[in-house]
Amino acid sequence: MPGAEDMPLPGFRNDRRWGFSSERLGITFHGNTLTHVDSPCHIFWDGTMYNGRSHSLVDAATGSAWAAVTAAANGIVTRGVLLDVARVRDVPWLEPGQGVFPEDLEEAERRQGVRVRSGDAVLLRTGYGRVRHEAGAASGFTQAGWHASCLPWLREREVALIGADTPREVQPSGYEDVLMPVHAVSLVAMGLWLLDNCDLTSGSPVNPIATF
Repeated sequence: MPGAEDMPLPGFRNDRRWGFSSERLGITFHGNTLTHVDSPCHIFWDGTMYNGRSHSLVDAATGSAWAAVTAAANGIVTRGVLLDVARVRDVPWLEPGQGVFPEDLEEAERRQGVRVRSGDAVLLRTGYGRVRHEAGAASGFTQAGWHASCLPWLREREVALIGADTPREVQPSGYEDVLMPVHAVSLVAMGLWLLDNCDLTSGSPVNPIATF
């Protein structure tokens, strides 16, 4: 049996004289401006994903073996509820750093005559899409958005997916030990899918379709 020094290198013939490389075409469709879906394999906490799955199930070359975003390749069909918190506060948009709280969600329900129920996809409007277009606001880490105090409310209502017209929860979040508490708790502890940057005028592989 040949030793390690005699074994052919990956991508080479046995004589090691002839080799090759191959192209790999991919798109990283993530960030603070593009509409995208976060599935449960997106965030780890203490090395685990939702339901205690190991982060080792995610591989840089082959992707995730569990709860990958491709699970939604055929779409997510459920009732969608848009809660317009900018309208609740009678402003064109929330300012960066302003959080949305459970009382805002319930006031939006009251004004709109709707109640969030089990299995719903809840979309939060802060007006950030409008300010981006009208005021040319740059995308930074300070944003309006979900406050972590909404998480028990979302769990109680048994929501299946949440989205917002911002990249994430409110930042600064007020939680120094957790960079993005809504992402961490919703994805890792609740198995709650996320939809970030719901600006429907941008190009995206995410295509919400409203049916009546």
